[in-house]
Amino acid sequence: MRIKFRFSSDEPIVIPVQYNHALQSMLYNNISPELADFLHDQGFLLNGRSFKLFTFSRLRGPFKMRDDGKIEFTSSVELTVASPIERFLRELSEGMMQRTHFVLLKQDIFLESVRVCPEINFEALGDDVKVKMLSPVVAYRTHKDSGKTIYYSPWDEAFNELIRENVEKKHFLLTGERLENLEFKIIPTRPRDRRYCKILNYKGTVIKGWLGIYRLQGDKRLIKTAYDSGLGSKNPQGFGCFEIIDEGRKGLA
Repeated sequence: MRIKFRFSSDEPIVIPVQYNHALQSMLYNNISPELADFLHDQGFLLNGRSFKLFTFSRLRGPFKMRDDGKIEFTSSVELTVASPIERFLRELSEGMMQRTHFVLLKQDIFLESVRVCPEINFEALGDDVKVKMLSPVVAYRTHKDSGKTIYYSPWDEAFNELIRENVEKKHFLLTGERLENLEFKIIPTRPRDRRYCKILNYKGTVIKGWLGIYRLQGDKRLIKTAYDSGLGSKNPQGFGCFEIIDEGRKGLA
């Protein structure tokens, strides 16, 4: 399930490129303190790992990059928030509509509209779909001995393995159903291009993710889980949100 929020301002919206944490804070501040504390401090646990089970897009709207390195949105902006947790989206939409006026990185913004996106019939969906990343998809490993974190690209073999393992864990948390070692691949539709690589600083931590258009091939249940809760890692920091732009074929290529 997902909701789209549209915001406007009396002036152009000018914010730093590194705005993920500010958006995340705005989401937490518009749900109940009980739920916010649970998600922030604990989340849904599996084998010692915490999953928040929500994700959000980058701000979308006409923009230009300023000489000072900031982004200037020249009209209203849209934010997509996705989660399989109905309570989270219900509290968020109610909280947003009660306030309507927000301050985002010292910018006054106003809620124009809230729209619940139509549900996708994943049963009728093909198992080879084309998707567009609305926020960068992230896959990484942190080596125990050195503590060094390695971020992978969609052209690396390890990327697919990490993405599949991640979505399998989320599916088990949500349903109790283990779907291990099933077909699930993320395949770039274009040659490797560094322009799609986005390096962001989240509260002092450098995170490397990838935008672009990809094909997701595999079990429809896993595609749905990724659609609802985010693809890859770092979802609650604003990574891994995507939209389906082609429902694909019934059989794998």
